[in-house]
Amino acid sequence: MRNFPIRQKLDEDGELLVEEDEDERFKVARAGDHLMIPFQCELCHFRNILSRNPDRHDANDLEILDTMRRANLDSFWSRETSTVSSNLREARRMEKMTRRLGMPAITPHMGPWELEDNLGMKAAMAVLDRSLDKGVYEDTVQWDTFRRAMSTVTNISQAAVGGLEDSVGAYERNRMFISGVVTHKFWYSRFMAGVHKRVGQIRKPDRVLTIDIIHAVDRVLESEWENGRGTENRKRTAEMGAWFIGGFCTGLRGEEMLLIELAGTANSLVHMTDAKNAHFVFVISGRTKGDQTSGAKFGVPCVPITEGTHLRPGRWVRRLVDAVHGSGRLTGRLFNRRLKVAKMQEFENDFFVVLEKVQATSALFPEDLIIRDECGIARTIRRTLTAHARNMGIHIDLLKAINRWRSEFSSKTGNPRLDMPDVYTTLESLLPTHLQFSLAL
Repeated sequence: MRNFPIRQKLDEDGELLVEEDEDERFKVARAGDHLMIPFQCELCHFRNILSRNPDRHDANDLEILDTMRRANLDSFWSRETSTVSSNLREARRMEKMTRRLGMPAITPHMGPWELEDNLGMKAAMAVLDRSLDKGVYEDTVQWDTFRRAMSTVTNISQAAVGGLEDSVGAYERNRMFISGVVTHKFWYSRFMAGVHKRVGQIRKPDRVLTIDIIHAVDRVLESEWENGRGTENRKRTAEMGAWFIGGFCTGLRGEEMLLIELAGTANSLVHMTDAKNAHFVFVISGRTKGDQTSGAKFGVPCVPITEGTHLRPGRWVRRLVDAVHGSGRLTGRLFNRRLKVAKMQEFENDFFVVLEKVQATSALFPEDLIIRDECGIARTIRRTLTAHARNMGIHIDLLKAINRWRSEFSSKTGNPRLDMPDVYTTLESLLPTHLQFSLAL
């Protein structure tokens, strides 16, 4: 038998919480399940898919039957026991009435079904098999990972003959299609709901750092800069300084940091000595989650020195630009190492090493905290900024204005979310707003 995981309820001490009627949850069928979900036994499913009887001495056949039973049980447990029992109770009362009055039964024939996989059992087996892959944080992969198998089946089936047929109520970009895809069928939707309930869903957002940790990072990097030897070592130190301090003061995600343009950012350093609005600009070019237009550019202005906690993002950015120029490169991305298209994993180890040095030289992290499990180069700095901005009392409207490039386009429709005047607001007119935000940090 394959060991499909069942999410257990644990208390704060990690002890199992056993509730009444929970022992058989997800393990057995209940009276009335077949009146809630289309049902065929695993033997019928096997015959429908393989056009033969199973061989009880064949390990592959036994695995197929085991997985089919798990799929049936998951479809059953998409509904709670109380719902199933109530439905069965009403069905029995209903049929008592028809027998008493000599009427034909209300319950229709529940089978037999056609000799084909018309419920989506093969696609369900693909999901269940994927769910047993080795996980990162637990023994098996999480829901958000293995449910992609369903998306793959859906995409391929929609592209196949008869996948998506006539459209219904088509008007401009809004369309509904008649679907012949098995993953859109009733049984399959209930199966996926049952799997989700059985395995649960654990989200591990990147850890939020405190402002004290950001300052400790700045001190560690400043010490390494002063004591650093060699152009490459100093360049790597400047990269982390710009990534941590510059990224914190602008709220950019990890993937957006990689899109920062060297030339545009370097040219903006002339504004660092502006008497009225001293600033530099992270010039970002390329397609991001916020800016959905390929090839478009937008800039994120930032003050050289913050007034709130006296961070110096401008100093780190200038150091990095000078280090890159010193290596002979004047164009391309600001953050770039060996790969033609920079990847976050190229910078990830250095990111973690800096935080581990803070952990080793201060009491700002718990001693038993595993930095590489709790923090992430993609979102930790972004989430830290959001938390700190709220702690500093920065108004939510100002925070939203800074995030303007994130909300300008809807990921679902591709249409602007903001009012048209706001969409076409120029970078120059937003400069005071951006500087007001970074100045307050």
